[in-house]
Amino acid sequence: MKQILPVLSILLLAACARNTTEQAVVMAQPERDQRLAGVSHFQRTAADTSSHALPLLTANEYSRVLVHELMSNHRAAEETGMVGVTDFAYVDTALDQGSVLSNHLSEAIMYDLHKFGVAVLDYKVTDYIRVTPGGDFALSRDFTELNAEQPIRFVVTGTMTAHKQGVLINARLIRIDNKQVISAARTFMPEQVVRAILSQRGEDRLKLKQG
Repeated sequence: MKQILPVLSILLLAACARNTTEQAVVMAQPERDQRLAGVSHFQRTAADTSSHALPLLTANEYSRVLVHELMSNHRAAEETGMVGVTDFAYVDTALDQGSVLSNHLSEAIMYDLHKFGVAVLDYKVTDYIRVTPGGDFALSRDFTELNAEQPIRFVVTGTMTAHKQGVLINARLIRIDNKQVISAARTFMPEQVVRAILSQRGEDRLKLKQG
């Protein structure tokens, strides 16, 4: 009988310890659920915040809109001839003045046309590679270094109109031989995107007009 009492005491202590542990687990469960709920709430908040993110500060998204609209209206350029892309000029200029914005836009349009499957010709490529202390170059803006005749049948060009909230861009796909407008497209580039592009060269002045 004396040997049984210590055994019973040990069993009772083990049972009490097990109950205490189970209660602790049960009490900790709501706290764990609350922490997980907090994580989920944080993730949802981050997702909601990202959904209201500012537009990309490049011309790429806007050039893609122009190209898709131009090509969806008319696909002849995909099959019948080379396409050249020129700079877009501000509508209130002599139409022969480019800018960092127009350069950036024309480069982006060339990329998107190529990805769309259109045969694009880069007429700024020379017949040689110019090796200089500043680097090696195959492109030039000096017309005397370029071929006078180019196998371009269509050209993508257009105008830009400064607005108090950004720049309105009108693009046209034109057939060279008869000057016919084959297709047209339009998009609006927000002011913050325009400023982000121009500020890379210090041209952070945007002429504003009442629209």
